[in-house]
Amino acid sequence: MSRYAPHVCALASLASLATAAVAGPSRPAIGMGALAMAVIVALLPARVHTRATRELNRLVALLLAAMLLGGPWQLSMVIAVGLFVAGSRGRTVREALGWSRGRVPLLPTVIVAGVTPLALVTWLLVMQPDLSDVIEGYVPDLPLSLLIVGAVGFVLVNAVFEEVIWRGVLQDRLCVTLGHRAAVVLQAASFGLQHAHGVPRGVVGVLMAFAWALMLGWLRRRADGLLAPILAHVVADATIAAIVFSLIAAKS
Repeated sequence: MSRYAPHVCALASLASLATAAVAGPSRPAIGMGALAMAVIVALLPARVHTRATRELNRLVALLLAAMLLGGPWQLSMVIAVGLFVAGSRGRTVREALGWSRGRVPLLPTVIVAGVTPLALVTWLLVMQPDLSDVIEGYVPDLPLSLLIVGAVGFVLVNAVFEEVIWRGVLQDRLCVTLGHRAAVVLQAASFGLQHAHGVPRGVVGVLMAFAWALMLGWLRRRADGLLAPILAHVVADATIAAIVFSLIAAKS
């Protein structure tokens, strides 16, 4: 086996995820092609894989398949992570997710969490993005009390599962394959591209999400666990929920 074969497998898996993310939900044919790429990588001979690259590829393939089913992004993540955990050995889950270890270094966590409200509000005021698709897709016509409950659910599910995927499985498995510096950069690049059609969005949104994911990746290593980045992510998603509510209020 070439020493670089696992590196190629890992990069190919990330490329398939990036392709589907940039194409967006409006181009399912490209998403199907990305899934086919991930399946081809998975079917490569065992000698070109390591355990880390097989696990990385399995999660990416599951996430791509769940995305093609349609529905909210959060549901796609829940399905993919649930199937990944169900098909993994206990040791794999403990290594990749890190639930049972880690700490919350106060100052680093506050810094990483604190930059997001300022950055997101600045992006909203300067770029003035059209977020009507977010409002139509995520905000049903319900009483305010139920919308608040739904927003809390969105914040918690989105923060936990995005951290499990990017700072959990992807960063951990990339670290085993490519080293921790490359792992932090590559998970951040993947996370940034995943925001091509999210919030924030567009080229500026991708760059913002990339820069923040670098910070989250650093925080994950500093904390030696996922709790600190999850808490920082909750602040970001709560800010997004507040922005959406403010846009709804402005239109009413």
